[in-house]
Parts: sequence; structure tokens; C-alpha cells
Amino acid sequence: MLQKIFPEHFTFSSYALTIILALAGVSAAFFVLQRFLHQFFKRTSFLEEKKEQTIETVVKNTSRYATLLIVLLVAITPFVDLQHVLVAGGVIGVIVGFGAQSAIKDFLHGFFFLFEGQLKKGDFVSVNNELAGTVEDLGFRVVTIRLVDGKLMIVPNGEVRKIVNGNMERRRVFESVITDFQEDPLRIRLLLESVCAELNELQMEYFLRDGSGEPVEMYHYWGMSSLDASPFGYRFSIAATVQDIYYLRASQEAKFIMAKKLHEEGIRLPSVRAVQMPSL
Repeated sequence: MLQKIFPEHFTFSSYALTIILALAGVSAAFFVLQRFLHQFFKRTSFLEEKKEQTIETVVKNTSRYATLLIVLLVAITPFVDLQHVLVAGGVIGVIVGFGAQSAIKDFLHGFFFLFEGQLKKGDFVSVNNELAGTVEDLGFRVVTIRLVDGKLMIVPNGEVRKIVNGNMERRRVFESVITDFQEDPLRIRLLLESVCAELNELQMEYFLRDGSGEPVEMYHYWGMSSLDASPFGYRFSIAATVQDIYYLRASQEAKFIMAKKLHEEGIRLPSVRAVQMPSL
């Protein structure tokens, strides 16, 4: 009975050794490849750092699937003719495809995400207009996002319908404040111009720069964006263009300094007023 199952001259020791050697060889090859890429990217500057990290992550994730597939083929080679397996693979693939449509969809979406560069490791994104966070891992099947509150969100690639990517080289800091209608608009403008001057000194390294090294857009008074801003006041805004990696920090610092200046100058913010209607 065993002779019908196992091929001639088959021994468990040689079979196990073959699998172990295959696993060790493939793992070592992919390890060397990953180390080579890491050292190559470390010593060169051909690509952006985020693209380099994304490539390393993809190679790491792909190596797992490739290792499993190669070891599986080595394991079944003594028992079946690979040529027959390849012929039957088409039929089996059709059958499996119907039962694994979602997985195939995830892989296809993942391929296009990586090929088209829609996402990179480290990008700050919002997926499907829901929670936003930083891309920690990007593979052919899922994308892993670290939310602002520290939670880890894992989204199958096939379920990603809309991506808002805040890390496409530049982001614009656009902060507004609403003041009471009783405040002097000229006074608010002068105050915000002083805020911009302070921010320009504090955040000089944050600004996006052109080919000559000059900032594309430093902080400046953008203007009065609304006369009837809710709740009942003037809306004033400032703006600047920064590098994407500094956006969150720049935005938070701008908000804080604006709030501090408004408080120091005693600027009144809108408040809810009770309106008494005359009785009929």
C-alpha cells in the first residue's frame, strides 16, 4: 500500500531534509534581498524616503507568500507530476476563484495601489471618508492604518473606495478664527499679521520650498473669509504651504499661537445671545 503512495527510493529523512533545505535556502535568499535593498536605499537618494519604505514593506510581505509557494511545490514534487498540476491548475483556479472572489479583489486592488503609488508607508490618509490615520503597512491584501488615537485599523484593499491622501508632497495650513461683530476688523488683521510673523520664524524648516530653495508660501493674512460666520461673527484666516510630514505639527502650533494672541489681546469671540421677542 505504501509503495503505491510513496515513490520508489523514497525516504522520510531525505524528504524532510529537502524541505528544510528549500525553506532555509528561500528564506536566506529573501533575507539577503531585503538587506541589500535596505543598505542600497540607506546609501543612496534616488527615491523619496517614503517610497523606499513602501518598497521594503512590499518585498517583505511578498517574500512570505513566495516562500510558502516554493516550499509547497518542493513538498508535493515527489508525489505528483508538476506538469499535470499545471494543467489541472486552470480548472482548479476557476473553481477556487468563485469561492475566493473577495480575496482576489483585495489582491488586485493592492497591486494597483502599489503600482500607481496611490499610497505610501507613512502617508496620513482618510479611507472612505471615515477615520483618518497614518499608513503603517501596505500589502497586496490589506492596508494597515494607525489612527490618531493609537488604535490599529486593518482595511481589506477591496473595501477601499475613496482615499483622501494628505501626504502628496505639500499641504496647506489654513486656520481661521471667528471674532465678535463688536471687534475692530483692522485690529484683528494687525494681530493676525503679527501671528504670521511669529509663525514664520518658528516654522521656517516646515515650509515647502521651490527649486531655488525659497519658501513657496509663508504664513500670511489670507483675509476675511466671511461676514456672517456662525456663530455670529467675522471669520478671519491665515495660510501657509508646508511639507506634508510637518502638517500636523504646523497646524497645531498655528492654532495654539493664534489662541494665545487672542487671549492676550482680550479679543472677544462670538457668544450665544438670548433674544427676547415682544409679546403679542
